[in-house]
Amino acid sequence: MVLPPTPSAADLLRTYKLPALRRFAQNFLLDPRATSKFVACAGNIENKFVVEVGPGPGGITKQLFEHGAARTLSNAVDSRLRLYLGDILDFNIESVLPDDITTQRGSWESDESSSCSPIHLLGNLPFNIAIPLLIRWLKQVSTRSGPFSFGYRIPITICMQEAVAGRIVSDALMDQRGRLSIIFQNWFDCRVKHVFSGRAFVPAANVNVAVIQLIPLKRPLVEVSYDLLDKVTRVAFHTRNKKMGTTMGALFQEETRDDDTRELLHRAHLKSDTMCLTLAAEEFGHLAQIYGDIISRPRPIHEQLDRKINQNELTFELGETYVRPEKIKTKKKSKKDWDE
Repeated sequence: MVLPPTPSAADLLRTYKLPALRRFAQNFLLDPRATSKFVACAGNIENKFVVEVGPGPGGITKQLFEHGAARTLSNAVDSRLRLYLGDILDFNIESVLPDDITTQRGSWESDESSSCSPIHLLGNLPFNIAIPLLIRWLKQVSTRSGPFSFGYRIPITICMQEAVAGRIVSDALMDQRGRLSIIFQNWFDCRVKHVFSGRAFVPAANVNVAVIQLIPLKRPLVEVSYDLLDKVTRVAFHTRNKKMGTTMGALFQEETRDDDTRELLHRAHLKSDTMCLTLAAEEFGHLAQIYGDIISRPRPIHEQLDRKINQNELTFELGETYVRPEKIKTKKKSKKDWDE
């Protein structure tokens, strides 16, 4: 008996009248050759548990099984699709991982931890979701929490605008270098695996779309908290064309700004006229470490008093608190008031 051919994803969309919705910023990848290429970018997924984010009409899911995936979990916010429904930014992936995976913990620092990871994260996401989701996973990698708490360096393969992917993988002295470059490269091996034309998607995207793969490093380039590194890089690249001696001052209180900025650059062996585009990710990591040390140490009593005075508040030994009263605004008398 010969079975009829399986309908394509495009046929299913037409049959069940499921167009891409603008409110979800959906761009479906329907061509079987394109979906096969996308899944191939993930590497060896044979017998792996693949968490697919934003499965759309199922073309990528079909290719996952054709490439040997043992099981898949699909997550979507579109209620028209009969899948696990939920916002991936609030969804705890670790809560649905099979017991046979979570009970066999891996060794994070082994060479095979990423290639032998039984889990893979993959998705063709709306552009406005990709970066917030990757930031969430980055924070989990930095603390080894969430799905990364089981000892596996789980590979992540995801679609995003080519320009944004270029920022993530760019090196020092490149024009695309920015905050995303530093924070991702400190915890991930970042590689662009393929670039699709926007016309490969339905409806067509206005920009080219890159497939980027992120594999957690055995150890971060510099042991530093995400919050510290994020704050330092935000300040540095906020005015990227200015010198570090000028930009780094924004990290500190006004009363000690000049002294703290000089100490930060001196301990980091940087000159005040250094430009942020010239620094490697490791140098930004060391800057964040030194910044954390400076702000965490006890401050001299005169600096504490100065800071409280500028905040209009002083606390006395008896526990009384004095708040500088605001100047009473008096209405200027008019000529009519004076006549009265």
